[in-house]
Amino acid sequence: MRHSCIFVAVAAGTLSLAGCGLESSGSSSFNPAINVSLGFSSFTLTEAMDTTLFNDLYQAVEADPADPDFSDAQRVAENIREELSVFLNLGLSEDKSTITTVRNPLDLMRRVIGEDEVTSFTEARQYISEKIDAKEVGIYDTTTNGVSVQFTDQGAAEAEAGAELTDYFWVYPTVKWVHTPDTTGNVIRTLVWVAAGTFPENSTRPSAALGTEFLGRDFATAGYNDEARIVTEGTVVIEGEREMSFSRTYTGLQADTVIIDGTRIGTSEFPEDPDKPSGTKEGAKFSFAGQPEDISCLKFEMDYSVPEVRIYTSSGEAPRLANPESPDETIINPDYCTNLESPTFKYSSAPTGLRS
Repeated sequence: MRHSCIFVAVAAGTLSLAGCGLESSGSSSFNPAINVSLGFSSFTLTEAMDTTLFNDLYQAVEADPADPDFSDAQRVAENIREELSVFLNLGLSEDKSTITTVRNPLDLMRRVIGEDEVTSFTEARQYISEKIDAKEVGIYDTTTNGVSVQFTDQGAAEAEAGAELTDYFWVYPTVKWVHTPDTTGNVIRTLVWVAAGTFPENSTRPSAALGTEFLGRDFATAGYNDEARIVTEGTVVIEGEREMSFSRTYTGLQADTVIIDGTRIGTSEFPEDPDKPSGTKEGAKFSFAGQPEDISCLKFEMDYSVPEVRIYTSSGEAPRLANPESPDETIINPDYCTNLESPTFKYSSAPTGLRS
């Protein structure tokens, strides 16, 4: 089902940039966001895998050979990696221990921003940095200005006649940086991608969203800025009514939580009426770690301080239940994987030196 995130709100080759005039967002701040159109030889990233969003987690779930349940733990680790690969379109080494290629909208946008390839995005961070120094509100927001970011995979577009639009044309309706000195004084960046093309009626359009909070005092105008990163939250929705949501903390208690289950439409008893997403139907099932029956909900927590992985699963359970005392209302299902108090399985993971 859809998971709420604190910061996320959905409202390589030769690069070419097209822009329009700048617009003001109001008397208290200036919003310099413009249209951006980029052409790539390919959306597939083949270098610097250490900069990709989930590279550290992919390595961190490796089971510790000293774990007494190593065989079972390693099977679980392999299945976690398989699920990450499906949602993030990862290419893997022969033994599947490392990521060799990445092709997804979140990592591509991170790479474009992090490598300082686009003048508009570089100027956006410089503008936000100036607002931090001045202790003033700063906003760069494509949505407010009615502009967007569009990427074209020229190789994919030319490789096959009749290729699906969503395979080679990626649209980001929201690219946003916000600095608000009256609250935390930090910077929140929001990235939203929505699949182009047509999809079946009463289905969920694939999408991805990433919200990242950066420490204002450490916010940099160049590079990936991961040293200033505090937390990231987001979602990736794929075809088949499946969704992965995640929350990753990079300061203090370093931990990740990932949930894989059904979309809001996929768990609704009222698919013909999206305004009634009751969540009283189990989501799409998938196999996991050799369990005797397919599951419909997976939650795993990576605790880097131990290090330890905790697994929560459920099958045949819906996110919510009909309220027996009020048929027009629903209540939380305590047996759904996200609501379980004790893990279904846990294991020690091999220390990687990442985020420890």
